[in-house]
Amino acid sequence: MSYQTDITIVGAGVIGLAIASQIANESKEVYILEKNRTFGQEASSRNSEVIHAGIYYPKDSLKAKMCIEGNRLLYGLCQKHNVDYKRIGKIIVANTNAENKELEKLYNSGKNNGIDLRMLSRKEMNHLEPNIRGISALLSPSTGIVESQALMKYFLNKARSNGAQIVYKTKISGIDKVPGGYKIKVEDTQSSFSFITRVLINCAGLRSDKIASMAGVNINEAGYRLRFCKGEYYSILNRKSKFLNRLVYTIPTATGLGVHVCCDVSGRMRVGPLYYFVDEINYKIDGSKKIAFCESSLMRALPFLEAHDLEPEMAGVKAIPQKGEGFKDFIISHECNRDLPGFINLIGIDSPGLTSAPAIAIYVSNLVNEILKNY
Repeated sequence: MSYQTDITIVGAGVIGLAIASQIANESKEVYILEKNRTFGQEASSRNSEVIHAGIYYPKDSLKAKMCIEGNRLLYGLCQKHNVDYKRIGKIIVANTNAENKELEKLYNSGKNNGIDLRMLSRKEMNHLEPNIRGISALLSPSTGIVESQALMKYFLNKARSNGAQIVYKTKISGIDKVPGGYKIKVEDTQSSFSFITRVLINCAGLRSDKIASMAGVNINEAGYRLRFCKGEYYSILNRKSKFLNRLVYTIPTATGLGVHVCCDVSGRMRVGPLYYFVDEINYKIDGSKKIAFCESSLMRALPFLEAHDLEPEMAGVKAIPQKGEGFKDFIISHECNRDLPGFINLIGIDSPGLTSAPAIAIYVSNLVNEILKNY
């Protein structure tokens, strides 16, 4: 007879860990399965570490709701539990009249979402950031940065203290629907085995579409098939890293929020990500892309930076749904309408996933409670 458990979470990135920390308690047996050697090895630790405000997302979308609530929760969590963060603020710069019109759209979108924002004239912008160039700017005081590893450690420790167990170097090789739940086939470094879980939560990030497919979801029909988008970051290690006081962004692009200046909680400055689509996951930096980086709108906004100031640092990969054009919302779905009760999919959780993690955890916890009560 297979071992049985209450809840299984696939993936120990920031989303999986946040959910585990929220749902684990004495009355529920919770397992986290992670294919890597430890937690947060992919998108969760290869990003800008920005606490977003919620400017960019349509009102009432999941991204807007989860980001805005996540921003509030994350600052409170960091203060209470000594997770390193800084409420550093962000400036979005416009360098042309066309960009200024896009900036006004962002302002209206953000204000419609209830975000604290302020349009800046060139004079006001230069007073706050003397070393940037532009014709106007948008100030977001509630944008910040967080130490992502410390945040994930907090979620993991909370989950463990509430009884959750995590298993590393474990890959899922099959999912079968069975009476009362799902039979999960897994492989670790030494053997293969199976067990039954009542609730299955798919937080597999870059491979979340593959897990959904294993469970029986037609990912093309559902719009779950993912496409990989790679972003490269460059460090500014010389004295110019002290030339800015805030995060600096430009107008968003079709693949994301655009190349921007970010920094970690220690003050180390980096610029990125320069995004381009790829077919395979790898984290090597393509040196030839630096030319495009130097021609980006961000470099026009930062005239003090030159190509030789940029040192390759890291690359990250995000996964976005292939289906459809334009805005791609988070997909968080209890798949009961696909005759898969107890199976929850989280697909395309890209930016602002880090910010949204505590709010997503509460959202999914409510779904789990409903499942355990009704199915």
